Amino acid sequence: MIRLAQEETTSTSTSAAARGGAAGGGWPGPPRTGRRVAAWAFPIGSVALGVLALGHLGVGVGGLVSGFGEVVALLARAVPPTLGDPATTFAHVLDTLWMAIAGTALATVLAAVLGVLAASKGRERAGGPGAWRKVVRPAALAVIVACRAVPDVVFAVFFVAAIGIGPLPGVLALGLHSVGMLGKLFAEAVEQADTGVREAVAGTGAGPGQRLLAGVLPQVAPAWVAAVLYRLDINFRGSVLLGAVGAGGIGLDLKTAFGFTDYREAVGIALVTVAVVLLVEAVSVGLRGQLLGAGRGKAVPPVRGGRVPWTRGRTAAHLAGWGAIVLAAVAFWRVGASPAALADAAAGSVRALGEFFPPDFEPIAGSLGEGLLETVAIALGATFLGTLAGIPLGLTAARAVAPGDGVRLTARVLLVGLRSIPDLLLVLVFVAAFGLMDGPVAGTLALAVFTAALVAKLVADDAEELRAGPREAVRSAGAGPGQELTVAVLGQLTPRLTATTLYALDVNLRAFFVLGIVGAGELGFALSQQIRALGYDVVTAIVLPVFLLVLAVEAVSARLRSVLR
Repeated sequence: MIRLAQEETTSTSTSAAARGGAAGGGWPGPPRTGRRVAAWAFPIGSVALGVLALGHLGVGVGGLVSGFGEVVALLARAVPPTLGDPATTFAHVLDTLWMAIAGTALATVLAAVLGVLAASKGRERAGGPGAWRKVVRPAALAVIVACRAVPDVVFAVFFVAAIGIGPLPGVLALGLHSVGMLGKLFAEAVEQADTGVREAVAGTGAGPGQRLLAGVLPQVAPAWVAAVLYRLDINFRGSVLLGAVGAGGIGLDLKTAFGFTDYREAVGIALVTVAVVLLVEAVSVGLRGQLLGAGRGKAVPPVRGGRVPWTRGRTAAHLAGWGAIVLAAVAFWRVGASPAALADAAAGSVRALGEFFPPDFEPIAGSLGEGLLETVAIALGATFLGTLAGIPLGLTAARAVAPGDGVRLTARVLLVGLRSIPDLLLVLVFVAAFGLMDGPVAGTLALAVFTAALVAKLVADDAEELRAGPREAVRSAGAGPGQELTVAVLGQLTPRLTATTLYALDVNLRAFFVLGIVGAGELGFALSQQIRALGYDVVTAIVLPVFLLVLAVEAVSARLRSVLR
């Protein structure tokens, strides 16, 4: 990860002979490695595509300024926020939270298995390198990408067709869709784990399972916990969207408030969701701090016999783990996800496949190409604007990079506030401010705000784990703050920034249905119409091209990660 910083400073350590040769022909530049070329080509290409996409959609600087002015005016009419029936609102929030917890728990179990199988450093657990490369790892990666490519609402529609209306379809939809994100992050964490620890465990005679449990999982636990807790607040906001299309909970209240243009009620409901996400964020920060801080004490407690000492970090980890299991069990009970219900869902899903396959392209043949082009333009434009805002916000929210505690806390509060807003609410606000005639523009800006929060969160987490060595080396060479930021900080973050940007792009590609609910995107609107008409084979025809686009983005992401690593 620090090769780029080393390449940037190579010229400062050239030999006297090289200096002499440079006198006649100039200083020799850093070598043009594949990593260096990719590190420059990707951001330049991303900016170019983002600018072209914004031009295609008609998003200009003047339109941005006036549009955000309209959003501010709309929000001003929503003050002061109100809650018509606080008891009902909080009951619906609790129902939505139980659905999110159950879906996240289901996804965690599935993603843990798939993430280990999909990681390139686990080949010995599947019968040898040949079998791993040819069968197990590609199959696990395919399942992860498929779960991420299909919108959670489409999963919900499928399970409603399979088992009927209720909270269980929402739980299954959230669980399967979350596997796409968690499986990807879990696999990347395993790939970045220190192989020396696993080799040391193997040197004691441990088998494959013991090497995984003792050599890999302790290293990836902080990253996994952070990903799961982050996914929980995403799923809470996702449950709001599912409620808006008939799953109940707080989403139905939000949709009703906007339907009657009761913006004060809508903002009141949104503030309740912000409070819940703040609670999840507090738990996430506390648990992550305990796990990252475990073992950093001044002295290591003595080991008595063969027993591992119960340090503060180990005690907190065990309490959090058992508490999460109990909480997940309660959530499954509250949503009715019993083993018998899950078995019925599996049987009903097999029967429902016939309603979704084969796909029927005929009803959308004339508009599919234009709709896909608009979807790609919206995703590229939103990713460009969101990344442009999210990177500085994430860096200032990280303790290791922020210039001071005041700046960091301000950035963290802004980050949490932006991430707490349900994406459906963002779209509704921007469409209400811009009008349906500018639906694609409104959708692009709404997704840009969502993307800024997503990118900032991931950048802040990555920046907290920066190595201090490269930064100290750059400072000792006389570099200023700007050079330290570009060479030592962004140099280390380059692989993760690339993966984060491409992940944000495929998230925005799949957000076309959210835009379509309120007419902000042609393809999403067609999908919502077919769902209402029970045209499930046409739904598959609409989702399939987006699935292929996400596959292409995933292939580019995997290639860039391998080059930049």
